[in-house]
Amino acid sequence: MSESAGKALDLLFYLARTGGEISLARLSRDTGMNKATALRYLSVLESRGVAERRGTGWSLGLALFELGARVPVRSIVVERVRPFLEQLARETGETANLACLAGGSAVYLDRAEADRSLRMRSMPGDRLPLYCTGVGKAILSLLPPERARAILGAGPLPKINEKTLTDPEDVLKEAAKARDTGYGLDREEYETGLTCMAKPLRLPGSDFAGAISVSGPTARMRDPATRERFLEALSRASAEAQKALDLAAEGAAAKAAAAKAAEGGPAE
Repeated sequence: MSESAGKALDLLFYLARTGGEISLARLSRDTGMNKATALRYLSVLESRGVAERRGTGWSLGLALFELGARVPVRSIVVERVRPFLEQLARETGETANLACLAGGSAVYLDRAEADRSLRMRSMPGDRLPLYCTGVGKAILSLLPPERARAILGAGPLPKINEKTLTDPEDVLKEAAKARDTGYGLDREEYETGLTCMAKPLRLPGSDFAGAISVSGPTARMRDPATRERFLEALSRASAEAQKALDLAAEGAAAKAAAAKAAEGGPAE
């Protein structure tokens, strides 16, 4: 990789990590790149649509959404989490799901079902609300409160059924509770008769915010012993899934570091 391409990618990754609009002065200070050089690279990125100038700041461009749609998420996250999703379904006898944040929604990436599990109306690829699902609350618990509030908006939120929370402040309290307890809980707020528990997942070094969940009939989940057993199984599966994602991120970081070090070596 050429030095120029490396610096351009460094700027893109910096914009992805920081989010929002970043001034040229701050970008220069944080990256150690002088303003003239940074501006030159940013202008090239802007011409390709992967960076945008907004007022006095810079942010990622819309062209990255097109590129992002082509990223093999299954090979990066789904394949690593799949064994633990299947393990969770086997241990509980219920449906286990993997979801992630996409815009202002939760998108189901994968599902594992047991023989007796209740068939859910949502399927992998479906977008679900963050505010009334277990995976949504777990994902919101990962976000800074100001970002979560911006995603939810001023409200009132659409009412799915009589148990749906429609006040964004009530949902933020649920997200804070999920942050404290370590899991998000949907008490029939999206699907009547269905209760869902979800634990958050991250892919270090990226802006991926996701969750792994187990869902079952509320009548069965009301039993304290069953609920505790499900939570223990969910905690084991999420811990092992998170470890797999951590190792994947470490491997990617090591490859990136090796590639960067190779740039300073002798030309081939």
